[in-house]
This record gives sequence, C-alpha cells and structure tokens, in this order.
Amino acid sequence: MRERSTERRRPRVPPSLLVGIAPVVVFATIEVIRARPGDDYERVGLTIPSVVTALLVPEAIAAVALALVVTGLGWWRIGTIDLRRGAPGWAAVAPIVILLIEAGRLATVAWNGRPLAYFLLLGLATLLVGFFEETMARGVLLVGLRRRLPELWVWMVSSAVFGCLHLLNALAGQGLGTTIEQVVFAAAFGSVLYIARRLTRTLLVPMLLHAVWDFGVIGAGAAGTSVPLPVVGFLGLLTFGILVFGVVAAAFVALHTDRPRRLAQRWKHVPPRSAFEVPAAVSPHAADGPPPSGPVSEGPPPSGPASDAESVALG
Repeated sequence: MRERSTERRRPRVPPSLLVGIAPVVVFATIEVIRARPGDDYERVGLTIPSVVTALLVPEAIAAVALALVVTGLGWWRIGTIDLRRGAPGWAAVAPIVILLIEAGRLATVAWNGRPLAYFLLLGLATLLVGFFEETMARGVLLVGLRRRLPELWVWMVSSAVFGCLHLLNALAGQGLGTTIEQVVFAAAFGSVLYIARRLTRTLLVPMLLHAVWDFGVIGAGAAGTSVPLPVVGFLGLLTFGILVFGVVAAAFVALHTDRPRRLAQRWKHVPPRSAFEVPAAVSPHAADGPPPSGPVSEGPPPSGPASDAESVALG
C-alpha cells in the first residue's frame, strides 16, 4: 500500500526547466498579441465594465487554462506545497508587515464610492489574478527552476521573471517610467511572496496576499480614500523599507535551504578518514602463525650466514 501511494504522488511529467518556463512564455506571447498601445492602462478596473472585460474574463480564462496544464502535468503537489519549511523565522516579518499595510489601506477605502457589485466583481477578479500569477511564477516556474538551479538562483530568477512580466503593461498604454517602477516593485514584492510560500509551506498564502494587495490598490484608486497626505507618505516609506527587508530576508531563506548542498559539495573531494589512518605494526612472526604448543626440542644451532653472524657478534 505504501508503494502504491508513493506512485500516486509522483507527477505524471517529471519536473524540467523547459516545462516550468513554458507557461511564462505562452502568457507573455498572448499578452503581446492582445496588447493595444492606445489603451488607457491607468483606468483598468476603475469601473464595473472595465473590471469584467479587462480583469475578470481574461484572468478566468488564463486561470482555467493554467489549472488544466498543471493537472495534466500532475504538478499540483510539488507546485503548491514545500515539504521543507523555510528558515530563519524572522523573515516572516516581511509578509506580516505587508499584510498589515494591506489591512490599513482597506480600512481607508471609501466603500460608498462604488456600488457593492463593483467590489464583489473586483474581489473575484483579484482572486483569479492571485491564483494565476502565483501558480505560474511561484508554482510551475519555481518547480522547473529547482530542477536545474540552487535555491538562491530559484528565488532570484523567479522574482526577476515575475517583475519583468510587468513590462508588458507598457504595451497596454502605461507610461515607461511608471512601468519600470512597477517592475522593480513587483520583483521585490515577489521576494516577499516567496518568503510567504517557504515559511508556510503552501502557495495559498502568497495567492491571498497577492489578491488582497491588488484589491486594495485598484479599489482605493476607484473609490478613493480618506487618508491624509502625511499618512500616505508614511505608508509609502514603510512599504519601500519592508520590500528592501523582504529581498534580504528571501536571500537568507534561500541560502539556508542551500546550506546542506553547499556542505556536501565542499566535502565532496575530501578523502575518507580511513585514508589518513596509519596501519598497525605487524610482528615478524605474525605470518608464521601462532607459536607451537608443547615442549620445544633443542637442536643444534642452524648453520649458514645467520649463525656465523651471531657467533661473530657474541665472540
């Protein structure tokens, strides 16, 4: 029974770097094809029609398609669950503070600025965004990268790819300067989401953090907020500081995971301890076997060179 359960847990398709990168390439290609530079990206999601046409429907199609791919690969377990919990524990400060910032933003949203249907549709759309982007970047891509790279590079490449995907927003009408800022922010935010996955051992927490962040940003932009300008500046500085902290903390988490591999590599070419042991001295009579038992007969001294040498030494 144990062997059968082990067989069931094995993915249908073995993890590989090419399979891990494939969804990212397909998604980027589709976004390039459907992007229209004349679009006003800054107003995406500010109205109910925009939420439905620009977020809900495309993300639902992408989420279903990616879910079918992951199911076909059999990667749900390896793509959404880490068998080993990350460390050090103090790295959890980054996702916790991000969650507090998100809660603070939601508390200041002018909820009467949009109808209830808008927030319900936006919540569903951002949940789909969190599911799709996290399954792609910190799920399938992460599994593929782990096949070839140490964990430090897995963190860096997955976060960098996640950030660079936001370059596609420039093709949808977003300004280049704003897009570059978004790329840097997304890469750093991806490090915090990486920490959330490693410390909780599940992809569900990064999905929810991602969704709540997008919901707060878009919802606050659409309905408005009642936050004074100094508070907005403080939250901005706090967000910047915690993202820098998150990048450093993610590096420590990845390095801690790589430590056993680095130690094994360091001692790979060291000879075993037995190679340095000095063999014990062998008695000259050891090869002749044990001494005979019983009385030993005394005969004439042996003749030859050895007896002559002894007579000279004694004489």
